[in-house]
Amino acid sequence: MNYLLSQIFLCLLAAFILGFIIGWLWKKLSHKRDEVELIKLRDRLAHCKKDLAAHKSLKEKITTNKKTISPFVEKNHQAEEITEITAENNDTIPAFLNAPRGGKADDLKRIKGIGKVLEGILFEQGVYHFDQIASWSDDNAKWMDTFMKFPGRIEREKWIEQATLLAKGKETEFSKKVDTKKIYD
Repeated sequence: MNYLLSQIFLCLLAAFILGFIIGWLWKKLSHKRDEVELIKLRDRLAHCKKDLAAHKSLKEKITTNKKTISPFVEKNHQAEEITEITAENNDTIPAFLNAPRGGKADDLKRIKGIGKVLEGILFEQGVYHFDQIASWSDDNAKWMDTFMKFPGRIEREKWIEQATLLAKGKETEFSKKVDTKKIYD
């Protein structure tokens, strides 16, 4: 009987030691995974802080540029003052408007690649008309890509070419679909 009890005791002791070792190893491995995840999150946070700092400096530039606005008058049914924000000594930032000419913005969603969200971002920035987009240089397009955080999208989806046609009163295949199928309704 003593032999049987000693065997049971040894088995329980072995199970306890084995369970302790497995638990300790499991904790170590999961701790390493957590450390790796923490490092990734810290790197991502640092990247976000850099983006935020860049965005703030860009916003400061735009605010500074808004102070150097040059007024022009749009002659429609009634003359109203619209100001164009120009980047002094900076050709990379496109020209923005404080308000749409004639009080009515173009439907920028008629350009393939611009949906409701991007149209809202463009309106907030001061881009209301096809001719504004049509007049963008490569540097302007790159700046807007960076601002909207969609690198290469303007060139890839040919916004400038589409806007040029639409500004002239012509249609594109996509704008015809938007008009007839009411894609965004």
